[in-house]
Amino acid sequence: LNGFLDLPDSSFLSQNLGAHPEPENALSVPTWIIHVSSLVEFLVAMGFCWRWGDVVENPRWKGLTWGLLPLHSSGITACTYHLFYNQIPILVPLQALLTCVGNTTAAFAAYRIAVSNGWTWQRVPWLLTTGLVEENSPSDGATVTHMQPTLKESGSLIGFEDLGDALAGDDDYTFLIKLFVGCAVASYLIKYGEVFFDFPYDANVFLGLSIVAVPSVLNAFKWYKRSKDPSFEGWF
Repeated sequence: LNGFLDLPDSSFLSQNLGAHPEPENALSVPTWIIHVSSLVEFLVAMGFCWRWGDVVENPRWKGLTWGLLPLHSSGITACTYHLFYNQIPILVPLQALLTCVGNTTAAFAAYRIAVSNGWTWQRVPWLLTTGLVEENSPSDGATVTHMQPTLKESGSLIGFEDLGDALAGDDDYTFLIKLFVGCAVASYLIKYGEVFFDFPYDANVFLGLSIVAVPSVLNAFKWYKRSKDPSFEGWF
């Protein structure tokens, strides 16, 4: 993007403030915005799925939240890879693995939701033509699984996953502007803040893996706590 939105001259950070010079492969601000916003969007989607499970009294929607966890961790892995200026190669196959696992778990969670709403394989026409399923079970008469009502969640703001609820009063444009501004501020802080530290240049593999693992474990544990105690407000 030819430095679009980047500071016109960031050399003053190293010349006057003691920061490290940025390497040539440092991400631009717009690219960081895309990466940061993707992490926030996953959390918001996970929160919507969790809340929708309460609205329709179908806890299998909450399974979709769990199914999205590896994909969110995949996004964290990508951000960590760029945080260290692409110097930790093992993060590349790790992200690919998390993406593959996340796509699989998300698809399986969506399948469970469909089945709970009465969907059957008889609704896939090409399966009927191949003979893989029998047509003797009418799809329109499929039995819908009725779920037990679940405990309602706390209405308090819990974290980024509830950003959609917090900004529910905004129109689409206001919501997008606020989301963009928040991600832009975070992107500037990451891009120009990390140059004041040594760790991005040291490329410690264990530190990189820890940056991926710690928020992923905390995120999973937060949803586990919410599943046990709907009033749990989390930490972030």
